[in-house]
Amino acid sequence: MKRKNFTILLIVIPFSLFPETQFFGGNNLGSDEMVLKIEESKALYYFNGEGDGCEGFHAKFSKQGENFLFTEVKSNCNEKKMKDFKCVNEKDTQSLIFSDFLKCDNNLILYNKSKKVIENLNRNYYGIEAVTLGLKSGIATSNLKYREKPDLQSKTFTCYFTNTEDEKIREKEINFIPKDTSLTIIAKTLVEYNVGDKRNFWYLVFPSSDSYNGCLLKSSKQKEGWVFGEYIKIDQ
Repeated sequence: MKRKNFTILLIVIPFSLFPETQFFGGNNLGSDEMVLKIEESKALYYFNGEGDGCEGFHAKFSKQGENFLFTEVKSNCNEKKMKDFKCVNEKDTQSLIFSDFLKCDNNLILYNKSKKVIENLNRNYYGIEAVTLGLKSGIATSNLKYREKPDLQSKTFTCYFTNTEDEKIREKEINFIPKDTSLTIIAKTLVEYNVGDKRNFWYLVFPSSDSYNGCLLKSSKQKEGWVFGEYIKIDQ
């Protein structure tokens, strides 16, 4: 009786891709920054804001275990070949905004915009103890002072909005967030405070912004600010 030989073919897939488009950038909520977009096997690093679109690069992307590999890297400006690089995924245990980031061997640090920090974690923000809120959505229920610290004596941000219906403040420098502006609620103080006859938490927030709308704390890299909780509404 003849014995039949069977050949078993094993197919090994060396990498896996994201099922959905992923965005990576700074550990903040604003635009006007360099962003890495990964879509299937393609990667694009570009400036997300007003500009000529010449900055950054495009590349092929693959993932092997914890390694993110970028090959055939070319400049967005002139298609000049650039050095291939790889990144590893790491956790930021001190962040209030995004929890995961890519640490790359070309010195890029890129936070995963889909990996927000969860609620109820104790964090320190520029020396202020706070508890995270998981990036809830909210809205300003009145014109709202936007401060460097949770303190009425603290310095206010300078804001500029073109999308408000109030002609008195449209396209003018102001020191408050206009009523009905959408907010991302990042964290709150550990305890409530008294402001006049009101008692509430101070909240660390970021107003909806783009190249033409937003707030700036002059002579500082701080992008998020504090508002008193009596004058915001948080979506539950």
